[in-house]
Amino acid sequence: MTSGRTWLGILGMMIIAVALGYKSKLAFIYGIALVTIISWFRGTAVTYFPDDAAGDARFEYFKKVVDVPGLDLIMTPFTSDLTGAAVAIITMLYVDFLDTSGTLLGIANSMGVIDDEGNFPKSTEAFSVDAIATMFGSIFGLSPITSYIESGAGVEAGAKTGLTAVICAFYFFISIFFAPILASIPPWAIGGALIIVGALMARSLTKLNFNRPSHAISGFLTVMVMPLTYSIAYGLIAGIMTYCVMEGMFWILSFVGLEIPGDEEEASKLVLGQSLKNITGADEKAEAIEPSDDVDVVETPAEETTTSAPASDEVVDEEA
Repeated sequence: MTSGRTWLGILGMMIIAVALGYKSKLAFIYGIALVTIISWFRGTAVTYFPDDAAGDARFEYFKKVVDVPGLDLIMTPFTSDLTGAAVAIITMLYVDFLDTSGTLLGIANSMGVIDDEGNFPKSTEAFSVDAIATMFGSIFGLSPITSYIESGAGVEAGAKTGLTAVICAFYFFISIFFAPILASIPPWAIGGALIIVGALMARSLTKLNFNRPSHAISGFLTVMVMPLTYSIAYGLIAGIMTYCVMEGMFWILSFVGLEIPGDEEEASKLVLGQSLKNITGADEKAEAIEPSDDVDVVETPAEETTTSAPASDEVVDEEA
């Protein structure tokens, strides 16, 4: 926290946060642009072009503004040595698959298009395009061409359809020629934007069932391992493995008489419901015993005590 660049990045993040509070669709551009422009001035503690060999090389490339790269390295130098091909293919398969799954599901959830079964519309087409792009990209020696979580910034700005991706692809094509400018955007200008995106996407954690230990622990590990390892795939692996181990142990222990832990929330609801039912039943009984206010109570008057003499005495008196 003693670096000026860190505080400059925090300033950019706060600018984005405040602008988002006012529902501005240019919030990310405001923060990134301000931090980037400040970082381009040389001779400051936060400059992206320090007075050393690396800084001078960056500044010389930055001054070109426009650059047309050569096509001499467009094709990958292939080899016939396939010794480690199987390991490489399997590794890239699960890393790319899990990265894509986590990104697409996270972004689709932010868009609000996930159904009750956890699927989103045209998911097959989305995964197919990602796979085809990765295969063609490998021909040109590129890293896996996959969907990235940075797309979340566009979703938060209002992107909802595939037209957004087409426009982004067009700008990516233009960026090839303006690489000196775009390559000079410092990482501390982008870091704040990614933190904001993560905060906005964290609202999906409210759907996590924290009352079930296997869900809560696996979900927490998934969220924590991702930033610590810089990999969505490692986070998903940690969460999935933890969930499978816990549920597997619960299933095995059920054979020795231990009940599989259920949802504590559902159990508490059942207990609460039974308590309310008992209370309601007691109230109904009390109401049945007590007279209603709407019914008039008629009091029966007490029998008056008579002091009259018997009829036989009256007859005797008359004869006398």
